Parts: sequence; C-alpha cells; structure tokens
Amino acid sequence: MEKFRCDNCSSADFIFLHPGQDRLHELEGEFSVVKCKQCGLIAIHPKLSQEKVSSYYPSDYISYPIAAEDERTWLKKLDRKRGINRRCKIIIDRTTESGRILDVGCATGNFLNGMQQYGWECFGIEPSKFAAEYAKKRFNLNVINGYLSENLFPNSFFDVVTLWDVFEHLPEPKDDLNLFRKILKPGGLLLITTPNADAWGRRLFGKYWVGWDVPRHFHIFSPTTIQDMLNKSFFETQEIISFTGRYGAVILSIEFFLRDKNIPTWSKKLILSVLKTLPFRIITHPLIILAEKVNHSSTMTVFANKTL
Repeated sequence: MEKFRCDNCSSADFIFLHPGQDRLHELEGEFSVVKCKQCGLIAIHPKLSQEKVSSYYPSDYISYPIAAEDERTWLKKLDRKRGINRRCKIIIDRTTESGRILDVGCATGNFLNGMQQYGWECFGIEPSKFAAEYAKKRFNLNVINGYLSENLFPNSFFDVVTLWDVFEHLPEPKDDLNLFRKILKPGGLLLITTPNADAWGRRLFGKYWVGWDVPRHFHIFSPTTIQDMLNKSFFETQEIISFTGRYGAVILSIEFFLRDKNIPTWSKKLILSVLKTLPFRIITHPLIILAEKVNHSSTMTVFANKTL
C-alpha cells in the first residue's frame, strides 16, 4: 500500500478486505478492496487515472439508459417514468421554489429532463461523450462533456447540485466537495446517492455485492464516513434515506455470484428467471422495504446544505 493514503483522513494504514474485479462488464484488471483503519472509508486500490478508468465505461454501461419515453414496452416505460418522477419530487419537496440545478454525471439526461418539465433551469456535466450528446440532442439540455473544474460556473450559481450514483466515481471527492460548495448558493442543497457500505446486501453477497462495481467506484461510504467527509468540507447533513436501487441491486448481486459457480448455464438462467418473476418480487418486497427504513439498503441518499 505504498504511497496510498485515505482520501478522507490521509491515513496510510489499511485493512485488506478482499480482491476486486470488474464483474459488470468482465473487463480485465486486478484490484484490492481495502478499509482505512483510522476512519473506516473503503477504497479500491490501485486508484486508476481518469484516462485508464474511462476504458471501463463502454457505451452500454448501465447508467446510460435511453429516454423513458422510448422504452419498447408500456410497463418498462411506466416504471422508468415513475422512477424519474420520484427523484424529481425528492428535490421539489425539499426546496421552496424552482431554481437552478446542476446534475453532476447527468448521463443521458433523463433526470434533468424531468426537472426541466417542472420548470427548473437545468445544467449537466457528463464525462461520456456518447451520453452527453444524447442528453443534448434528445432533451435539448445544457450539458457539458467533461469534468467539473474551477471557474466552469460562477460562485453561488446553483440552488441544487445532485450526484445520482456518481460520488463514488470521483477519484478526489474532497476536492469536488470544495467545488460544489463554491458554486452552491448559501444554504444550497447537495444531494448524493451512493452505495451504502452498511448495506445488508454487502454482508449477504460479500465480494459479489453490486455496490463494489470495481474499478469504477473509487470509494464506498457508510453513513458515518460520508457525513465525516461532508462536515470537513463545510456541509451539514440534514437527512439520509434509502429509496433507490431496490430489487435490481439484489438481482445483479445474485448474477455475479452465479457466474463464479460451476453449474450449467441453463441452471443459472433458470434461477435468474424465477427470481425476476412478480411473485418472487412480492415475497421479498417487505425485506427490501425494511432495509430501506433502517438505512441498510444497498444505496443511500444523503441531503446536505452548504454552511459557509
């Protein structure tokens, strides 16, 4: 672990948890999942450069969905629209009026399109050229292809900054928090949705848990470690809830587990097809809701306000 320090407390003392690999796209590379002994932040080692990690984001990456309106089936279309609207309402319910919003890592722009329909002035930033172009052409959104940097936006420009499943992808999260603080208005809202290191799914699936997403995720936060980092960056945490990444996270974790098992392919497909049925979803739904209520779901959403 030479020259590798915790991005939260700068400690160089880590505990090795388990080896890591890209289970989503099965691209080559060997990594380690480690935990800081000082503050508890979990990180992926080695930390890849932006240039190297970009090769782990193919155009069919799961976070680049088409417009909800363009889904082939009415059920999928309805489900997608409901999910987008839930995210929009989370923001609207915590703000007094529509304003200016920046979605960092806006992907193909579905969430921003929803906010645009609610009367918000929307801006996005997205490192994927494919996704950024899609958002601009399909939804006519103001999206910058690249990364957030100094002087990209004026100080105190935004009422809200959101990061939906993005914060864990930032190699230097403390530096980015300083940028968010500068461009947010006094008291402005910062929303972060990220995998929860305290998730029951992590305990159940171990190295197969979907939340690791090695090597695209640089850090995995618990409620404690993310609040600690936010406090150090002059943000006050208001609330932590769970409402995204429900059954899909469970199914992907099971799929990763099955890939490693020496059983016939048809057996794996049969197991997954049964798990995806409506009756099985209904049976497991109470457990998923309970995990959300006690903040042990695979994903947590953090609401924080700029204090300085």
